Amino acid sequence: MPELLRVMGYGDGRRNCWEKEMWVLWRVGHNLHKLVLKNAWLSADGLNAMPTLTDLTLEFIKLDDEDLGKVNSCFPSLQILNRVGGLKEPKIRLLHLRECRWTVSNALLSLTILAPNLIKLKLECIKPGSLFIDAPLLSDFHLSIEKACNLVVKDFHDLKTLRVESPYLCTLFGQFRHGRSIRNLTDVSKWAESAEMANFNLERLLVAFPNAQYVTLGPVFWLEAGTCFHTGGSEVSVVRTKEITAHLFVKDVEITLSLIFFVLERCAKLTDMALLIHRAVESSVASDLMSRCTARSARVRWRWGFWKEGMKDAWVSDGI
Repeated sequence: MPELLRVMGYGDGRRNCWEKEMWVLWRVGHNLHKLVLKNAWLSADGLNAMPTLTDLTLEFIKLDDEDLGKVNSCFPSLQILNRVGGLKEPKIRLLHLRECRWTVSNALLSLTILAPNLIKLKLECIKPGSLFIDAPLLSDFHLSIEKACNLVVKDFHDLKTLRVESPYLCTLFGQFRHGRSIRNLTDVSKWAESAEMANFNLERLLVAFPNAQYVTLGPVFWLEAGTCFHTGGSEVSVVRTKEITAHLFVKDVEITLSLIFFVLERCAKLTDMALLIHRAVESSVASDLMSRCTARSARVRWRWGFWKEGMKDAWVSDGI
């Protein structure tokens, strides 16, 4: 009996086109360990339990099991779940699930994840109505959403890596009450709601995640941070931050330098600063920025490069 079965559909996607493939699946499914289904229209009615299946991939599947109730009961040993496509109100209840990638292409009303052993979660949604995640062992979380939603997360005491792409950073970051556990923080947002960023500046970010050793800031965050930046404030030293990577818009070199110097002052243990300057910035301005930063702090290893939308980041120095 095979341990891996791949079923890929062609044709018009009607359900009666799948009788032969489904007959094979039901016949050998009891002994499968990995199953990949693509481009299919399936019914969960009559689905047999697959107690040995640990790895399931569903790509662009129309499934007559909107809440995943049948899937949850038929795959009790599932450890890896990959889903591309859309269901309206899925509820994932899998006791042994350790890794999940869920990409939703349609309007998701709600998504519930109850997975006590889940360690890694990558969730991409467009405009979800609500998200509820109860995964106490979650360590690696990638979240991408385009619109703010009702997000409820239980305490993530073991969360070490957080990667967020959303115009609503303030709202999302506010949900992570146990930010002290996070060691690797990444923002890759392409745009931001100005009202959101007005309430969430660079200092608040660093204080909210004081133990983040590796911080990556996208161009939107840095641009908005520069817009609302002001000197002064608390003298909080974020002692754990070791490495910061940032994509810079340089509209005003003095404001940009003030932000960089602010980071140097607050992050007492900072050893590496990797800064990518937008390619539209004049070379003389970029050179001035580099030289003044290098002269400001000899304790930091500086890396410099350039970036532009749609192009790969290009590093021009590997430590100064």
